[in-house]
Amino acid sequence: MGINESALDLLPIEVDKVQQKTADSLLDDMMTTLTFYDRISNDMREAFEGLTEFCHRLDEAERFDEPHLLPIALDIFGNEILDTASEYVAMRKTAKSKTLVTARRIYFDNYYSFVLTDFFEGLHYGHYPRRCPICKRYFLMTSVRRQVYCNGTAPYTLKGKSITCRKYAARMKEKELSEGNPINPVYKSRCSAIRVEQKRSTITAEFAAMALKVAKEY
Repeated sequence: MGINESALDLLPIEVDKVQQKTADSLLDDMMTTLTFYDRISNDMREAFEGLTEFCHRLDEAERFDEPHLLPIALDIFGNEILDTASEYVAMRKTAKSKTLVTARRIYFDNYYSFVLTDFFEGLHYGHYPRRCPICKRYFLMTSVRRQVYCNGTAPYTLKGKSITCRKYAARMKEKELSEGNPINPVYKSRCSAIRVEQKRSTITAEFAAMALKVAKEY
């Protein structure tokens, strides 16, 4: 090709159009992939810094639900325009399912859009990240409880034995408030179920009293 044809992106008449179309498609894929990986380190750092700030500002919220957490998230990330495209497809719910269900498939042009989409989708359903002050690991909350410590193993031992972060905090006299303890909702739910069954006369008062006692012990 001459310099004029090349500058105007003109193809010679002898060109194989099918081959040219295939080559253009391949080059587009290569450039898209290279662009994605070229900016992925910046995307990872920017997403990490934003999510870390979100974890640090959690205690500003009166409650850990969407109406109270969303303003903090928007203040950090702003009204980001995410490069995404979505489509609805039919797929099996599990590998053994015989019937199809509707699924949403999302495509991301960059890693930052992927992380933020996942974060805001989770926030909508009551899932948000926290950081345990004992082991410094991040964990996912799925309720509005003010749980401070994770259920993992602390990096310390007690008399040579492993101990959970929550128990270690209690030993250090930093026990979280009762409203943040994940055991309380289970206990209250069980006690409520026992009282309902007693009102329905499906269990005796003696049985209910014993069941409440056992629930409190556990």
